Amino acid sequence: MPVHRERVDPIRTPAQLEVCHRRWLLPDDVGRAVALPQAARLWRGLIDLGVLDASSEAELDRLRLPAVGEGDHSDLPAAASAGALLAGSGTATTVSQVVFPEEGRRDPYQEEGPDPGYRDYTLYVVDSLRFLLLPLRPVELFCGACGRSGTPDPTPFGAAALLDVERTCPGCGARRDLGCDRARLRSGAIFLLEELCARAALSIELPRAPREEELPDAAVAALLRDAFGGYDELADSEAEPA
Repeated sequence: MPVHRERVDPIRTPAQLEVCHRRWLLPDDVGRAVALPQAARLWRGLIDLGVLDASSEAELDRLRLPAVGEGDHSDLPAAASAGALLAGSGTATTVSQVVFPEEGRRDPYQEEGPDPGYRDYTLYVVDSLRFLLLPLRPVELFCGACGRSGTPDPTPFGAAALLDVERTCPGCGARRDLGCDRARLRSGAIFLLEELCARAALSIELPRAPREEELPDAAVAALLRDAFGGYDELADSEAEPA
């Protein structure tokens, strides 16, 4: 896991951040499908629990796959955003909203003390057999067949990236193997590629790292299990704000 480094300055809005903490929650098996209706129920559940603000707008970004040209961006009422996910067949889609827990929102990482700061919730869904989501962009890839290393060139998508699993190693021509190829993160940590990929993920961006290593809110955790099955958490503490 990347090393956590906690911010200690009382920053309130995303615009004031130079770096932030981002927590990624994703299925613990990259082979497990996450259907669009499952993703829509997760987002709707966050609204129903009061994590998201039903009276405000959400942002929707959609990129047709394989990626050609610019994607589509729209602002829409939060109440309609869950239904909009259902129209994402063959695309990579994000839906997001920024809220402030002190305004009465439920905070999955509730802590004692003043000024909990903002929360930026973004749900990523990739409806494709060829592309996967890379929540943490690697800085180096290692071919499991020949051992050659190279600089990855994934397609940027929001705060994450999209990995084309049909790409081949320029050294030996082997197709990408998620169970054998490895990736190095900017922290220096090295993972099997399958441990860093997902078909869907929920990103929670905070001004600083929470004290809890695992999501403490049981109701939100249950929503994630319903959508993703078992899930993992990846932490990125020196990320650029979305």
